[in-house]
Amino acid sequence: MRTKEIALMGLLLSLSLVLEISPLKVPTQWGMTIDLVAVPIVVIYVLLGFWSSVTALMLLFVGLSLISSATWLGATMKYFATLSVIIGLEIAKKLTTFDFKQHEKRDLVIFLLVAYLAGIAIRIPAMVAMNYYFAMPFYFGISREQVIPMIEELFHIPFWLVIGIPNAIQSAVDVVVGVLVSLPVIRALPHIIE
Repeated sequence: MRTKEIALMGLLLSLSLVLEISPLKVPTQWGMTIDLVAVPIVVIYVLLGFWSSVTALMLLFVGLSLISSATWLGATMKYFATLSVIIGLEIAKKLTTFDFKQHEKRDLVIFLLVAYLAGIAIRIPAMVAMNYYFAMPFYFGISREQVIPMIEELFHIPFWLVIGIPNAIQSAVDVVVGVLVSLPVIRALPHIIE
């Protein structure tokens, strides 16, 4: 990894941590907040590639474990949720052969749509499973068998929708905002990704 990449990753990781403690969050009725914490990781993906974004995501896990009010549990969930977004972006890049430097608006829309759909196809099942088997039993101190009845009684919709809806919204924010923020940077400073 070059010095320029390390510096850029450090800058964007710092931004992720600042966004974690900032009030720029929208709470949902399902207990999850929609935030911009993963957007800098998506920017790292666009500017530096898949493995740099995965490395940054591992470092973000450590940082969130230390500073987040959700502690290591929230950091674990954010890690796997964001990893699914990054994998979705990589799948879309390979399927659409999208070029971040030169593209048409139509190509950008197709890329964003494929990246979003691929990401939520991974994220929603992963988050449903992780919440059922791991996060909610641990967080609420209940058995796995109690998770679905408790959540469905509380929210009056199926368990998978309680998890799926906010994760679908968060994925849209991560993909669209992350990519759209990156593109002007690439146009203004193309040497960053060379």
